[in-house]
Amino acid sequence: MSGRAARVAVALVAAVIIVGASGAFAAVGDITTFSDPAGDVSQPEDIATGPDGALWFTNFANGRIGRITPAGDVTTFTDPGGNVDLPDGITTGPDGALWFTSSNNKRIGRITTAGAITTFTDPADTVDHPFDITTGSDGNLWFTSGVNSRIGRITTAGVITTFTDPAGNLIRPFGITAGPDGNVWFTDFRSNVVGLVTPTGAITTFTDPAGNLDGLGEIALGPDGALWFTSTNTHRIGRVTTAGDITTFADPRNEVDAPLGITAGPDGNLWFTSMNNFRIGRITTAGDITTFTDPAGDVALPRGITAGPGTDVWFASTNSDRIGRIATTGPQPPPPEPVVLAPRFTG
Repeated sequence: MSGRAARVAVALVAAVIIVGASGAFAAVGDITTFSDPAGDVSQPEDIATGPDGALWFTNFANGRIGRITPAGDVTTFTDPGGNVDLPDGITTGPDGALWFTSSNNKRIGRITTAGAITTFTDPADTVDHPFDITTGSDGNLWFTSGVNSRIGRITTAGVITTFTDPAGNLIRPFGITAGPDGNVWFTDFRSNVVGLVTPTGAITTFTDPAGNLDGLGEIALGPDGALWFTSTNTHRIGRVTTAGDITTFADPRNEVDAPLGITAGPDGNLWFTSMNNFRIGRITTAGDITTFTDPAGDVALPRGITAGPGTDVWFASTNSDRIGRIATTGPQPPPPEPVVLAPRFTG
């Protein structure tokens, strides 16, 4: 082999090594989705990380509660009593179980990590279409009762109490999460207010003076100590301080369409689902938005989203009956160094 040929061969080998190495790195925004070989996942709605290191999700269409490992192995569970109907929100409780809402039969459910399901009703019948659920700082579970404009609380023993807003600013409370101030914060899909409820049930609501809120979705505590939420009909992401000051952010590229779920990611950003264009979005605490698509086309109407046990964020892809995972961090391959060829020998 001549010297020139040898140098070309070395350069080609180096190029192959660089390309091969880059394929081994997970880039931020890489999406993988998982289906259930048994076919028991049907319209997954919400998702939460469980105390067992798996992801747990609600199946809106078939009343099952699902579990997926970080490796993608799916199991689903049914209630032998048949008391789960259109399950919606899900969260990890303070007792080591998962708690969820059963929206169509006015129940709150509990599932152990072994799959045993119990459901609870309100003897006073003041729960109607519970939507989202969260664990409060007081050791109870708190939920939104959408159709009758109430915020509910359930103890780990199953005792339910609901609260109304004397000011009448609740119409269709939707998302709910624990705040950094000891209160629980919520959104209202119809009245477009963001509110808080104290551990004793006192409710305060806040509006956006700029009028940029319409169809409020889920809400999550951000790494900056503020609450972040989605405004579905205005395609914006909102931020509210514990003092009630509201700011909203739009995507200059118009790649956000009907955002719904939102969660704080392990990378210090917020991640959200963009339902109508099948994207997953990221917003920094400064308001900079980036969205990501699935090249495989397996994401359809993503809804619930949660930070996983590692550096990934997981979401429910409702219309494709899949659970998705998106990388939020990860090593990047080093840039390839230029190949410098020695001067050609012409003598």
